Amino acid sequence: MSTRPRRQAATKTKIIIELSDSDKDVTSESKDTDEYRPQQTRALDSAAATTAGVAKRKRWPTAKDTAAEAPAAKKKRGKKDANGENACPNQSNPEAETIDPPRSLMQTDGAAASTTTGRSSFWERRKVWNIHELLAETENIQPTAAANIVQLFENENTIPFICRYRRDLVDHLPPDRLRDIRNTYTEIVDLRKKAEHIVTQLERENVLNEEIRDELMCAKNNEELEFLYAPYKPASKGTLAERAKALGLEDYADRLLFGAAPQVKLSSIVDPSNEALATEALVLNGICNIIIHNISKNTNVLEELRRLQNVHRIVLMCSKTKESSSSKASTSSSSSKSSKNIADRKIDSSKFENYFNFQCDIKTIKPHQMLAINRAEKHKFISVKFDTNDYLKRDLSRFISEQYMSQGLQYPLRRETFTKALEECITKKLQPLMCRQIRADLKEKAQKAAIDVFAKNLKQLLLISPLKGERILGIDPGYTNGCKLALISETADVLDTGVIYPHGVRANKRAAEQKLVELLSKHNCQVIALGNGTACRETEFWLTDLFHAGILDSRSIRYSIVNENGASVYSCSDVATKEFPDMDTNERSAVSIARRLNDPLSEYVKIEPRHLGVGMYQHDVSEKTLTESLKDVVSECVSYVGVDLNTASLSVLKHIAGLSEKKAEKIIQYRTEKGPFQSRKDLLSVRTIGEKSFVQCAGFVRIEPLSVGGRLKNPLDCTWVHPESYKVAETIVGECDLKLSDLGKASFILRIKEFASSQTKLDRIAKQHKLPMDRLEFLLVALQRELLQDYRADLDKRPLFKQGLTRIEDLSNCDVVTGAVTNVTHFGAFVDVGVERDGLLHKSHMKNCDLSIGDRIVASVVNLDKKRQKFGLRLENMLAETDTSFTFKSE
Repeated sequence: MSTRPRRQAATKTKIIIELSDSDKDVTSESKDTDEYRPQQTRALDSAAATTAGVAKRKRWPTAKDTAAEAPAAKKKRGKKDANGENACPNQSNPEAETIDPPRSLMQTDGAAASTTTGRSSFWERRKVWNIHELLAETENIQPTAAANIVQLFENENTIPFICRYRRDLVDHLPPDRLRDIRNTYTEIVDLRKKAEHIVTQLERENVLNEEIRDELMCAKNNEELEFLYAPYKPASKGTLAERAKALGLEDYADRLLFGAAPQVKLSSIVDPSNEALATEALVLNGICNIIIHNISKNTNVLEELRRLQNVHRIVLMCSKTKESSSSKASTSSSSSKSSKNIADRKIDSSKFENYFNFQCDIKTIKPHQMLAINRAEKHKFISVKFDTNDYLKRDLSRFISEQYMSQGLQYPLRRETFTKALEECITKKLQPLMCRQIRADLKEKAQKAAIDVFAKNLKQLLLISPLKGERILGIDPGYTNGCKLALISETADVLDTGVIYPHGVRANKRAAEQKLVELLSKHNCQVIALGNGTACRETEFWLTDLFHAGILDSRSIRYSIVNENGASVYSCSDVATKEFPDMDTNERSAVSIARRLNDPLSEYVKIEPRHLGVGMYQHDVSEKTLTESLKDVVSECVSYVGVDLNTASLSVLKHIAGLSEKKAEKIIQYRTEKGPFQSRKDLLSVRTIGEKSFVQCAGFVRIEPLSVGGRLKNPLDCTWVHPESYKVAETIVGECDLKLSDLGKASFILRIKEFASSQTKLDRIAKQHKLPMDRLEFLLVALQRELLQDYRADLDKRPLFKQGLTRIEDLSNCDVVTGAVTNVTHFGAFVDVGVERDGLLHKSHMKNCDLSIGDRIVASVVNLDKKRQKFGLRLENMLAETDTSFTFKSE
């Protein structure tokens, strides 16, 4: 007798034998003509490859009148179509052959001779998929693009390289979209490996046949795979079901569940000598435990449960927990175990008051709401439960009853036992399982949304335009330890440092004023970068008073609020120690703040992205997933901006596509020992830089004239043009009667534009060099850019400068203000309008505008709460100007 849970028998529906799809390699037209295209590597989806051209079954649905369990019928295979092995993808054999379904055979003890996999219509016409096919289906992209993407990822191409130099192969997908697709690709590869592992495991246990194998390999996500594997997964040792089986009750449970002959009599099973079988009640409980286990592992039941939870309305309900007496908590000497049940008093519970009496349909709940609920529940402020209507339970009970009770012998004991087991199964197994599935799904969606928001905000922060040609005074505000000062030159070298005490118990405002004015005057500095950390607003009010008193000249001096997050982390890091070995850690923070205004990208990359604080509930998401996503964003930004190969620091260089920290160290070592790089091709002389790494990184590093004495070997080394296209670029320059030495000049750019407007010339060049038109067009764009033009200038996201601060007490509802977006979330955006704290621009007040960090807006004040120091905003207009001070407009 098998210890596995029974499966539903097959029905009368005929089974169609159809040829599986051949593993056709779909690629772009440019495959044969692209000499730089990475060569195809070994296919990862071996399962799909081995099944190509092999006959497969079609699944049949389970009917109400299905017999108990039956052996699978032998297949009557006919002659295979001669062209079957070469069939195109997604085409089935037109001459598919049919066979009769298995007949239901009952054993005398009611057990099935062998298991079959009768499925509902959900499992019909399944096939073992190829990776690129499932990727195209899941991400809703063209099959050709999916096949190209899979091949590019298999060959370790980076996303920045693909998006800039191979975008014709991926339908011009943007980097954000391509990152999502790569994550899906990784999940699909892992799913295939997991399915193969399960198949191998079942094969060792001798429970695998061709049909079970095909079903497992057809699963298109982890959820499906778990459903299909559930009936074959043995129960954990020590469970109630396993204990009952050890008592020999499995045969009786099967006969009651499937209605097999002969009838079961509890009195005949009672064994007074065995304590666990001493009474009929104990016997009945043991049998029910086995039945509960079998029902809860039935794939059709699990599938129906998932269907019902998508059909019926399920409400997530939150309620405030009963607060324990704080006095008792403080005076009690109870153990740490009991203290875990008390809400965390270090966190202000008012932050979660919106969820103290909250309910929402799971289909409409927002990601930020789910993250907030999870955090509040974690700190014991609220309890969460799901409210399901009676219809769901009724439909589920009806379905399970039809699966089992519509067949076999009918007698009172069987009905009573099944009813008792079914009630317990739904209450103790299926409903908790459904709740866990729902929570897992909601948490996964919320975490993905949070990571997407973090990645988007980080990208916008990194691509803020640098402030070149200005000396900057960085201020790291504080109370007890004072405000740390660091003044840097136009090239970000430290000129002076110091500490002033305008606040706190050591306050000396007069001395602080003198020190500040002295530094600004001595170094002719007119820009102040103020960190947004502790004492920021107090320092801002102090600066405002200096402007009003005339101590600081408001006509020339201005300041900007800089994101201080991560500055303290940087000041204690190895990178900071190497840069400033003799400088105090507090002064290093001030240097970092000043440099963040000078060149945000170069400074922010020195810090782990998760410390920059531009995300939503970042500490509640998977650290590994978040780190990987943010690392990709940093690499994308650094690569697109590009670096000078001879001056780039290790912190920046290691983020270039195709490079790593070790390779960046080798590059720096090479230029230190042998002098500056004269051309991009010199990279191939660096140890650890091979042809593959060179292809990935070459387009993102440049040789600037100043770093090689003013004269370049090849001016194309200072452009976006990839070395693979140098010959094409030289041909175009020659046809325009131009010289590469004139690259970037107005006359050069004008002639290239005239050439680009001639479609006849473009077609001829593309045909001559066997180059896709998309790549040729990008090459012409690269040739039309000014030499050393910063990519960030195209985005035009400049820092916002201020010359004073307004107190929140001076605001009133309906005031119209201007400000800058500092953070973006799913529920709205936070805007700095020149008061003590940022205002919330709720999504409902955004007029369907898609805001990003750094955007300038005009907004009106709503929902002003001076007591709680909070206020809301309503978007009125977007500002076109990019360098503006805060202004208050009259009504």
